[in-house]
Amino acid sequence: MCGIIGNLKKSKSINQFEFEYFSNLTNLMTKRGPDKKQFFLSDNKKIYLGHLRLSIIDLSNNANQPMISHDGRFIVTFNGEIYNFRDLSNKLTHIDRIKLKSDTKVLVEYMSKFGVYKTLKDINGMFAISVYDKQDNKLYLARDYFGKKPIYYHHDNENFFFSSTLSPITQNKNIPKKIDIKNLNYYFNYGFFLDGHSIFEKVYKVPKNSILELNLNNWNLEIVRIHPNENQVTEPSPNLKTLEDIIFDSVEKRLISDVPACILLSSGIDSSLVTYYASINNKNVQTFTVGFEDKYYDESKDSKKIAKHFGLYNETIYLKNYELKKIVQEIPEAFDEPFADSSQIPSMLIFKTLSKYAKVCLTGDGGDEIFYGYNRYQWYLIWEKFFKKNILINNSSKIILQKLINTLSSTYIGKKTLDKFNITTNKSEKFLNIFFKKENIYHDFLKLSYHTNFVNLFNQSDKTPKVELNNISDLRNYDINNYLVDDILTKVDRSSMHYSIEARSPLLDRKIFNYVKNFKYQENIKIFDKKILLKKILYKKIPKNILSKSKRGFAVPLEKLIFENYKSEFAHYIEIAKKDERLINLNLNLFDSLINRFFIFKDYKLSYQIWSFYVFFIWFEKNKKYINS
Repeated sequence: MCGIIGNLKKSKSINQFEFEYFSNLTNLMTKRGPDKKQFFLSDNKKIYLGHLRLSIIDLSNNANQPMISHDGRFIVTFNGEIYNFRDLSNKLTHIDRIKLKSDTKVLVEYMSKFGVYKTLKDINGMFAISVYDKQDNKLYLARDYFGKKPIYYHHDNENFFFSSTLSPITQNKNIPKKIDIKNLNYYFNYGFFLDGHSIFEKVYKVPKNSILELNLNNWNLEIVRIHPNENQVTEPSPNLKTLEDIIFDSVEKRLISDVPACILLSSGIDSSLVTYYASINNKNVQTFTVGFEDKYYDESKDSKKIAKHFGLYNETIYLKNYELKKIVQEIPEAFDEPFADSSQIPSMLIFKTLSKYAKVCLTGDGGDEIFYGYNRYQWYLIWEKFFKKNILINNSSKIILQKLINTLSSTYIGKKTLDKFNITTNKSEKFLNIFFKKENIYHDFLKLSYHTNFVNLFNQSDKTPKVELNNISDLRNYDINNYLVDDILTKVDRSSMHYSIEARSPLLDRKIFNYVKNFKYQENIKIFDKKILLKKILYKKIPKNILSKSKRGFAVPLEKLIFENYKSEFAHYIEIAKKDERLINLNLNLFDSLINRFFIFKDYKLSYQIWSFYVFFIWFEKNKKYINS
């Protein structure tokens, strides 16, 4: 893992002052690459490429970047890992094998032999890559299939600037920073920004699975997909042995490292399966589990049993309630644009602790998307079967169902039944609103609350795209193209890299997805069961009673955290917002109303929405000196 950055000029050269300025902007990402800093400056001094290295594979200086191909044509800086680099190196027979120890060297020489586009199709990994082609005078920026690694960029008539994170752009005085109110409204609705967009106008992210090509001769910019969409074709039933082999290969490749690696083990199916395959490869790999003071969220006892069953050492990292509040103050630095998935709090705490033991950490991320693991997939099946075309669905039946849910919630058996489908008290309103709609329900699954207009858009259109779901596979695919990249992978990348940890997700592998994506959904999910394929595999490896009965995920007692600590801060930030012309478009009457409902009337189902307000305010407070009116 690393940090990459670059500034390209159309006509003027980079003078000494600008060079030092870009070097200082590079330093803002030191936590992404604390081990080595290097740069490339072109002969005409129009191109600056900077790199900060977190040394993982081939710790020698031979793997430092920017790296130039042996023929001098390509200059590469990249963030991430190429997991199949050893396989690709077999095709580079013209290069001495002793020189192909690092994935970066294999990457740049593979490009030299096969070209940029074929290379990007052939590599399997997580990456954000910058390539300068001296022969064609072009710059390429590329992002991996799922969008695990980020690249932000700004393009104007004279400069093209890019970086792994937003901070160098935020603090770059040559780039105007005006808050994009449409994007901000999207953030307040969902807690994250849409892929390709950022909080600032004219500052973008390279979309996942894409190549940005900048022609330096005419300054034209084009973005194309690396792997075009394929028509979905229903395949026969999966072969479990084949699937096992693919998953094992994925885990094995992600254990390749010249520094210590560990596993983040919860008591759920995904990380348990990753742990099993890792234990076959290396009995010395260490596992870590998060423990909470609040027993409702704590899964550490089950995790210890799982690790012991696989013959691995497990250490529980207990997160104290006072640590939750303390880590919140680091959020604006770790997430350099507003991001409001509250599981970022335990994620940051666990990676902060893991950084004392290892540089590489394997996680179970991706299993919920690839193998239909979210409760909303079961909700969708219920909606499709019983509600979508039911003529009895109206306001009257909605009231009746609400009373039924309230009644069930008051009994032990009823509460357990609702809990199985994640219809908790906080989510019953969302459940009902989704079930009583006839179409366009996708974004209702993700919305923080049922309020919409957090900024005054005037006559501008909303950023939220309309999504038509024809089947549950559409829901899963929209999650992969939206929620996964915008929320889950953003959280994992920023919270791990803030502490110089490389997080790897074996289940989030293109080979795995390509194998399972076209099977009938019934192979993976039914109304009363989910992740069927992974369970079939795992239950052959471990007794069912060891696995957690009710996995809580990386959740924290958010309503308690907010209610007990931040009431006075909200009053302070609202007063500041009322006086700051840069926030004049915020619908502060709605903010006031929802904050009062939460703190005065204890409407805790608003906790996720209130959290999005708080994260924005502390981000703005940290960065307001860089933001234009």
